[in-house]
Amino acid sequence: MESLSGRTLQGRYFLRELVGSGGMADVYLAWDQLRNAKMAVKVLRRDLSSNTLFFDRFANEAKILRKLEHPNIVRLFEFERDNEVAFIVMQWVDGSNLRQIINKSHRILSLEDCSQILGSVCSALHYAHENRIYHCDIKPANIMLDIKGNTFDTLLTDFGVAQLADNLVGGGTPTYMAPEQFTEGNIDARTDVYALGVSLYEILSGGITPYKGLSPRSEGGTTKERIAWEHLNSVPPSLMQINPNCSPTMERVVLTAMQKNPQKRFSSVMDFLNAFEQARSTMASEPAPVNNDIRSLITQFSQQTISATTTILDKIFRNEAVEQNSSPVEHNASRRADDSIYRKGSHTTSGMNVLGRNHYLYSRSGLFAGRRLPIGMGETAIGRGTQVQIKLTEATVSRRHATIIRTMRGVYIRDDGSTMGTFVNGMRISGTAQLKVGDIIQIGSQQIFEYTKG
Repeated sequence: MESLSGRTLQGRYFLRELVGSGGMADVYLAWDQLRNAKMAVKVLRRDLSSNTLFFDRFANEAKILRKLEHPNIVRLFEFERDNEVAFIVMQWVDGSNLRQIINKSHRILSLEDCSQILGSVCSALHYAHENRIYHCDIKPANIMLDIKGNTFDTLLTDFGVAQLADNLVGGGTPTYMAPEQFTEGNIDARTDVYALGVSLYEILSGGITPYKGLSPRSEGGTTKERIAWEHLNSVPPSLMQINPNCSPTMERVVLTAMQKNPQKRFSSVMDFLNAFEQARSTMASEPAPVNNDIRSLITQFSQQTISATTTILDKIFRNEAVEQNSSPVEHNASRRADDSIYRKGSHTTSGMNVLGRNHYLYSRSGLFAGRRLPIGMGETAIGRGTQVQIKLTEATVSRRHATIIRTMRGVYIRDDGSTMGTFVNGMRISGTAQLKVGDIIQIGSQQIFEYTKG
């Protein structure tokens, strides 16, 4: 589906960047112009908005989140429609999810970190269960980690398939679904206990999930059917063989949570948490983490430079640029047009134009898409005003938005107090930042440049 990046919903929520997509909705990093704060805006896919089943499920998530006010549950602010766009406005978490951390670390998390995460998730689930709400899609990807100084907060998100107590069946992600979710059995707190057991298995194994639908004994014509068969019929591979530090007591905790018969599982998430805490003392001591402890990993993700959607746009813009510059005549005409955007006498152009020493802003999208704008020595102002050298027309660009500064030491960019901010590699800059070749600069919602040399 076409990205909504750059659009403002309800005249208030500016969708700055697509940061995630699922089967039913896309999530954007947005700027709430009334609150002056970042928000997560979850948008129902427009091809599904007329489908009653999907719209009702989307609305159900908002209905459930309205009932839940807990420090470890992502907060809901609004559920709105803007013409054909249905969306939920939620708390923005400036960090990463547990799945990313597990994949990135290539190691098993410390028991201390695991305890902190499980404690927060179980607290959130216990509160939800007390309100007769069952999540039904617990997995590391729905556990958000938000760095806070030397520690981090854990927040549970995505109640899209959550069930109220008077509903009997619920969907979920097959890898983490309890047997009763496949057989349309009763859903209750023990359904979430099962998914917690699968998640703990994944954490303690360093990223391995017990059921993938790959067993030679699995039955079914699709991966989901084979995974379902394994959940219903197979014993998980031994954790102790995967993780030598795992004790028999800890493995029993995981296996109890993953019992196929709900009656044999822990009766509540708090019972599960208590069992985990008691089993911690039976585990072998862990080696100290090396440079990739969970806090540094969360920080890395919170400072990630370019989202998946920017990468996709990058390919599109590069293809457009190849088409636009397919002939030398067209390329030279474009260069002449590029030069004409500068106001005469407004900046110094001293210095030798040696091949490989010329500096440019290559426009990936926006007013000058596919063109190279030369960067001369001195200052080059960017904005909508009359006293700038690179004049843009987009409303989200300030009159004096930013300045490129080229010196003998390097090339820098300075934000000039713009309203929407100046972004380098996806991060808003404060003051002046030095540019490296290949850096991506965003001015306003649609003007994206790459710093290059030629």
